[in-house]
Amino acid sequence: MTFTETPGGDITEYVFTGIYTVESLVKMTARGFVLQPFTYLRDPWNWLDFGVIAIAYMTTFIPQLGNLSALRTFRVLRALKTVAVVPGLKTIVGALLEAVIRLRDVGILTSFMLSIFALIGMQLYQGILRNKCLRNITEALGPNVTDMEWGNFTSDTNNYAPGDIMCGNASSAGKCPDGFTCIERIGINPNFGYTSFDNFGWAMLCAFRLMTQDYWENLYMLIIRAAGLYQALYFMLVILLGSFYLVNLILAIVAMSYSDQQKADKSDAEDEKLEKEAYAKSKNKIEHMMEEIEDAMHELTKSPSMQSNTSGPPFSPDSKTEDGVDRISVQSEKNGADPHHLSVASPTDETGYDINKRSKGSLCRTPRASNVDPKDVMVLRELIDHVETASRGNRALSASVFSVEKEPFKDKLHRLLCSWDTPAWFKQIQSWVGFIILDAFVDLFITLCILANTGFMAADMHGLTPEAIHTLETGNRVFSYIFATEAFFKIIALGLIQYMKDGWNIFDFFIVSLSFAEMLLEGVKGLSVLRTFRLLRVFKLAKSWQTLNMLIGIVARTIGALGNLTFVLGIVIFIFAVMGQQLFSGNYTEHYKDNLPRWNFKDFLHSFMIVFRVLCGEWIESMWNCIQAASYVCIPFFLLTYIIGNLVVLNLFLALLISSFGTENLAGDAGEDEAEPTNKLAEAFNRFSRFGNWVKVHMIVLVKRTRERKRPLPISMDTNGKNGALLDGSVIVNGNVCELTLEENGHVTPTTKQPERTGDIVDGMLTEPSTRTQSRASVRSTMSDTESTISEDSETKSLKKVDATGEPETNPADVIETEEPDPCLCNICRTKIPCCMPLEHSRFGQVWFAGRKKAFALVQHKYFETFIIVMILASSLALACEDIYLDDRPMLKRVLSYMDEVFTVVFFLEMILKWYAFGFKYYFTDAWCWLDFIIVSVSLIMLAANIFDIGDAASLKAMRTLRALRPLRAVSRWEGMKVVVNSLVKAIPSIFNVMLVCLVFWLIFGIVGVQFFAGKFFKCVDENNTRIAASVVKNKSDCLNHPNNYTWENSAINFDNVLNAYLALLQVATYKGWTDIIQNAVDSPTKVDIQPDNEINSMMYLFFVLFIILGSFFTLNLFIGVIIDNFNRQKKKTGGSLEMFMTEDQKKYYKAMKRMQSKSPIKAIPRPNWFPGNVLFDLTTTQKFDIFIMVIILLNMLTMTMEHHEQSKEFTAALFWVNLVFIIIFTAECVIKLIGLRQFYFKIPWNVFDFVVVISSILALALDDYLEDLPISPTLLRVVRVFRVGRVLRLVKSAKGIRTLLFSLAVSLPALFNIGLLLFLVIFIYAIFGMNFFKDVKLIGGLDDVFNFQTLMQSMITLFQMCTSAGWDGVLKGIMNEDDCEKLPKNNCGSYGLAVLYLVTYLVISFLVVVNMYIAVILENFSQATEDVQQGLTPDDFDMFYEVWEKFDPDATQYISLDQLSDFVDFLDEPLKLPKPNYFLLVKLDIPIYEGDRLYCRDILDALTKNFLGTADTGDIPEDAKKDLKKKIEYEVVSSTLQRQKEHYAAKIIQKAYRNYRNAHGGFNGDSGDIKLDPPAYNEIIVEIPMDEENASDTKNASEHKKVESIEMQNVDSNIGSRGNEEDSRPCHTIVEVDLKPDSDVVA
Repeated sequence: MTFTETPGGDITEYVFTGIYTVESLVKMTARGFVLQPFTYLRDPWNWLDFGVIAIAYMTTFIPQLGNLSALRTFRVLRALKTVAVVPGLKTIVGALLEAVIRLRDVGILTSFMLSIFALIGMQLYQGILRNKCLRNITEALGPNVTDMEWGNFTSDTNNYAPGDIMCGNASSAGKCPDGFTCIERIGINPNFGYTSFDNFGWAMLCAFRLMTQDYWENLYMLIIRAAGLYQALYFMLVILLGSFYLVNLILAIVAMSYSDQQKADKSDAEDEKLEKEAYAKSKNKIEHMMEEIEDAMHELTKSPSMQSNTSGPPFSPDSKTEDGVDRISVQSEKNGADPHHLSVASPTDETGYDINKRSKGSLCRTPRASNVDPKDVMVLRELIDHVETASRGNRALSASVFSVEKEPFKDKLHRLLCSWDTPAWFKQIQSWVGFIILDAFVDLFITLCILANTGFMAADMHGLTPEAIHTLETGNRVFSYIFATEAFFKIIALGLIQYMKDGWNIFDFFIVSLSFAEMLLEGVKGLSVLRTFRLLRVFKLAKSWQTLNMLIGIVARTIGALGNLTFVLGIVIFIFAVMGQQLFSGNYTEHYKDNLPRWNFKDFLHSFMIVFRVLCGEWIESMWNCIQAASYVCIPFFLLTYIIGNLVVLNLFLALLISSFGTENLAGDAGEDEAEPTNKLAEAFNRFSRFGNWVKVHMIVLVKRTRERKRPLPISMDTNGKNGALLDGSVIVNGNVCELTLEENGHVTPTTKQPERTGDIVDGMLTEPSTRTQSRASVRSTMSDTESTISEDSETKSLKKVDATGEPETNPADVIETEEPDPCLCNICRTKIPCCMPLEHSRFGQVWFAGRKKAFALVQHKYFETFIIVMILASSLALACEDIYLDDRPMLKRVLSYMDEVFTVVFFLEMILKWYAFGFKYYFTDAWCWLDFIIVSVSLIMLAANIFDIGDAASLKAMRTLRALRPLRAVSRWEGMKVVVNSLVKAIPSIFNVMLVCLVFWLIFGIVGVQFFAGKFFKCVDENNTRIAASVVKNKSDCLNHPNNYTWENSAINFDNVLNAYLALLQVATYKGWTDIIQNAVDSPTKVDIQPDNEINSMMYLFFVLFIILGSFFTLNLFIGVIIDNFNRQKKKTGGSLEMFMTEDQKKYYKAMKRMQSKSPIKAIPRPNWFPGNVLFDLTTTQKFDIFIMVIILLNMLTMTMEHHEQSKEFTAALFWVNLVFIIIFTAECVIKLIGLRQFYFKIPWNVFDFVVVISSILALALDDYLEDLPISPTLLRVVRVFRVGRVLRLVKSAKGIRTLLFSLAVSLPALFNIGLLLFLVIFIYAIFGMNFFKDVKLIGGLDDVFNFQTLMQSMITLFQMCTSAGWDGVLKGIMNEDDCEKLPKNNCGSYGLAVLYLVTYLVISFLVVVNMYIAVILENFSQATEDVQQGLTPDDFDMFYEVWEKFDPDATQYISLDQLSDFVDFLDEPLKLPKPNYFLLVKLDIPIYEGDRLYCRDILDALTKNFLGTADTGDIPEDAKKDLKKKIEYEVVSSTLQRQKEHYAAKIIQKAYRNYRNAHGGFNGDSGDIKLDPPAYNEIIVEIPMDEENASDTKNASEHKKVESIEMQNVDSNIGSRGNEEDSRPCHTIVEVDLKPDSDVVA
């Protein structure tokens, strides 16, 4: 299938079809066809087979169907079935299938949102992309032109401006070149006519393209050039809501599917493990039974006749030695130490107990039947079969069977090679070599060599001199010898086996072997690539670089899953590549002939690459070429490839990384690090530190000796550095410097000296006198010494507890908001310089402090803060005005100059005031204050430069641009942004580490790229920059000597050195400009200075495929993993200790309580007092009316989708009348609601919106001709009305998934808004930088008259497109242009270094960090929302509760009467609903009852929540949290539903007893015979008290036993005291059993 023309014609097709047919027939014969459960067609995989075979026969016998053989490629999916037994692959495939099922709701929501975006686009941009720059017709044809001449002139493409420039007539739209005029709506749409909003289909395709961000910058530029800069708002809406949200929702669902599948597989594995354990336990039990059976057999066969093999019982062996053999076989299985090694078992067992001497009691012992498990019987059967098989198979064995089994090869090899006895002198050498080679300093030296070796390899570049090349080669050889020497000495020191036990040593040995292989095969062509393996040595840094180690650990952990995922990816690419090749290869060759585009389906390699490109997210350009060749059948093919390959399979890569970044894995890594404390690099640096401290101590001692002019005393220290004597006579005791003092009793005691030479200094300096000890020992001793120091110091001062991140825990009681500044003098000044104290208490000091207090109050006043924010915003606006037109506006320039000085003075005064108010210590310990200080300092330097007229210095100009950082000061004043930035700052160390790891990964590919492509991107081009064919120009000399004056030039992006390679790889990893790089690479010749030719090096495609998988799919996604992990850690930290001590049920209840806080009953709209109003009120408040209006809205939307450009007049008229009908319906709805709801109509936001839409629609109808110039069409408002569908979603039970998605969006909005603000701030700052640096550059590459850095608005729309990495390669080409430009009269050249620094830093900050924060927030909130839906109650459920409450409590009193309770809980929706009969359930809920038999709404909601969550124990939840939920209650609690039932029950008992008493005493008034008592009412309680028979006669004893009663009770709504018509109501009753204890709960 991978061949365009199958070898052997159709024969192979028939052969494979025959094989598949036979397979299917065999299966059908064996299993049946379809009717029974296990039959052929009951397996979905067989549907695939059956379909493939049917299509094969159809295409063979019915040629009119065409070639459907491409569908046969789906049979490749069967590979997934055959390997689904592999656990990891099973998880991947399961997650894929689960994700596809779960994507249903996201698919519906995405389609809905895209439809809305497409409709808005149609209303705004229909026909607008047909604008063309047309040659001035008056110049060409004169002033008088006929319609025919006009038509011919506009249809002739030669009259259009070259380059097909898009233009518009708006003020900010694109302009035409001189001599051309912009004419609207003529010609065809761009990109072969496939990019437009002319009808709903193309508009949907454009919306999907924007959502997937594929080449969206092209559409963005076209629309903005045609309609003006303000159309960027539409793109912001689609990108932020459509792309960032919907695409990442798909990622969230795929990640969740993978996570759930992992959990399911884990639980399956645990179940399997438990089963195996149970099986093993049963097996052991059976083995024990077998031992007893064998013992019995042995007893029975003890006689000589039995042992001579003449006869035997059924289980007895036949030969003399068989008994022993059989017992050996069972015993070997039981012991399990080495199942392959059978040892001879004597009649005495291992414990020394003689089996032959067992008593007959043990012989007859058999297990009871009740203890036998069916599994045991199965195992017993297996063992008996095993015994019999072994007996039969070993009858011919001789006595040699009992000899020792042959030694395994592995053990023999180990004994021969590694277990010899070495002589003593060799052991001595080993210890010496080990002492040197395993030392920390040697490790440090090797690490430095690795870094130097990497530097040497990275120094290779195009154009090096022979001397430099020789130097680099010599250096590489030297390093190879050093690493080989290290490996050799390590093998001597550790021994080969010990050496090979360490993975890093094996890695070293492999690299050293490859290095020597490369040296030996240096002359062999094609093997120079071996030298690149030396680069892998960089990964040795992971031994001492924790982050790299962690990430390599993550790679190692996920390598199996990544392998499985890569296999699935390969299957997907293979299927679509073969399908594309089968479907389109003929069309391409037929349509394009010899001018095939670079990306095509002509063979399998090109099909593979085009599908891989689609998986990378680029599908639209290849699809245009495909439509040109094969019509619109390409659209579903490319969309299906993108959705399955990119949105599902590739998102699994990210899901896999996110799951690997879980806190458990990180915790595991941390644990491993703690378990392995040997970090030799750290120890080496520690030795340097200790040596420095040792020198410092001796210098101090030397200075002191010189000062005191004493005779030097010898210094002595003990071995652990804790005790000794110094030169000045002081002693060191336990690390503390002491002086000897003579006491009265004659004893000499050491007393601690002044803290200028404290013990811990000496302790730290002299802890380890030896600098040559084994690593582990030194670390252990250092740690023990440190522990002892801490324990000693802790006696004198309390240590602040620090958590894992190094932040001290703050006690909430200690944090007090101070209302006055800190004292002027710090504690050190008070203790060290006591002479300053009187100054503080003097009159001047008191006045100074009083002034500080006033300044403190002023600085913290909200008006002061508001004034500073206004000044910051004003200064930012002033910076925004300094665009390219500033020089043409001298007045504005002068005003801005003065304003800049004013801002500088204001900010300087603010800083001085804060210094005065807060003090230096407080001011300079706040990072935000430091930011203010730096920005103010820059402004002051600039002000001084202006005053002294030195402003032309280049360095000062560069410093001037730093004023662009001023808007950053707004961050600390805006709480939302401050939270985001603080979160980001905490993630910076992790992000920086990951960036370094990415650089290490990319360095390897960069050096390989330099090896492959250095100097090979040069080509010969003509004056139009078109490459000359290799058949015309063969090399550089031919090019330069050609008569046509060709030029030999290099590509701007190349691999000539490592830095250029980094830039090229960044473009490949972000898929921007990567196709040109890949084209240059596959066309590159084998030697330098040769003209490239088409695809002469096509295997280089694989280099870029490998880099994209490792360098883009993996490393760039690490950023998302790190940010999400950082979010989770911070959430864990800020989650507080409250939830740590709760059970899961209590956590759910606590979350539900917190949600209840924000909800309260709303007063219902009162009904009108007149009859027509009542009818209309009832009509408008029903669900059916809402659904009817929703259907009308959707129908209106459907008719809007039918509009298209250049539609016929009849069609337009029909749409007009249909639209008129809809306007009448919506107007009628508005009028009906206004009559029914009266003034309350305008209290509902949706009604206000509907009212505006209706009024605007009527006006648009009446004033159709006058509204064309409005910026927003009234029709557009009708599109927005579609969002009303959200109101109806809650009525649809099956729409719960979509409601969850919308709920997660609603929850995410505040955080997304803050992140959006931060993104805006970053764009604003970079826009100002861009204006300062690049406003004058020549407009080439991605820069034109609309997209450039000349004004703030243009800079911001250019940077907005690049925040998704779109089009940054074109912008880079424009601003780094240093050749095609003029420096005089005005310098319009770019700067290569500045351009790369500017754009790369912007991409990292915006694209890799801020945008990934969006992803992190959406993933987190979606998983939280899904968890809430699955486990608890959502805010939606509480909203539904209060909607029902409004009907029972129209005045919003928050109370309902007790008799309404049963109806109310029955009327609720799931999950809070309690359907009737619900009386006893309500009794059990024990809801408080207030005065007047009232029930409080939150009491009911609380009880229903507990009932749903199944929790009654909420003991750990603080009372404050519970009290917050309830407002001040106006009534007192008088009872509860449970208490009321107990009261009723007690009353019934009393009534019953009293009635029985009166009956027993002759009735009423002593005359029982004349009065006939009514039979007991049905709703009265009949108590039957059964008693024990033995105590039945004694009622006193019987009353002490537990009684059980049967309560028959009528429906709850009947009056308990009623005694009429009891017999009629008997059939409807409930029987419950109730414990009679007065404090018991009623259990229904």
